[in-house]
Amino acid sequence: MNTQVFDCRDSARTSGSSGDSRCDSSGFTLIELLIVMSIVAIIAAYSSSSFQRFVAAARITDGSSTFRSALELARSEAATRGVRVGVCRSTSANDNVPACSQAASGNVAGNDWSAGWIVYAKRPPNTADTFENGDIVIRRQAALASAENASRLMIWAPGGGAIVYNWNGMRVAGQFGTFALVFGQPVSALPGSLTAHQAHCLVVNIAGRIDVSEPVSGSCP
Repeated sequence: MNTQVFDCRDSARTSGSSGDSRCDSSGFTLIELLIVMSIVAIIAAYSSSSFQRFVAAARITDGSSTFRSALELARSEAATRGVRVGVCRSTSANDNVPACSQAASGNVAGNDWSAGWIVYAKRPPNTADTFENGDIVIRRQAALASAENASRLMIWAPGGGAIVYNWNGMRVAGQFGTFALVFGQPVSALPGSLTAHQAHCLVVNIAGRIDVSEPVSGSCP
């Protein structure tokens, strides 16, 4: 059996027409294919960048809300219970006997509160503002991300120690200032310049009131 293959010129001659063959408009030129591939690559790159920004913003917003709610809970519980209530960084929040700790843990630096924290109420006769045996654990927060995460949220504290509220909801002991919440590759210290879509600033003033804002000119207030 013989098989005949016709190209566009054969088709044109067979039909008796001059140049109106359907083959004339089929397919793409190499230049057209390269243009389409370039456009697809640009769209893919932009979509990937936008998605990464979305993930960073979502993690930071969620982390800010979680940390702020812990501080607000401490203020509220202090007023409700009529005792001092504190929030301290803890690397053992889910242990049977948790403890306040400023120690580094894995790739989490000592002043990075993403290691976790506890909210606790003081119980007499305990007098120290830090958590002691016999104090009441109100809330536990385990590490916000595992050490294996390539990128994660970090909560950089302005200093060391717990934040303690009195029965009137006022901060009476411990640190105050700006906590910088940053999403990115784990580092050992707060970056010198912060990107707005990758960071939030949570300010605890001297009275204990809380405010959240974005970095200005690469830094928190």
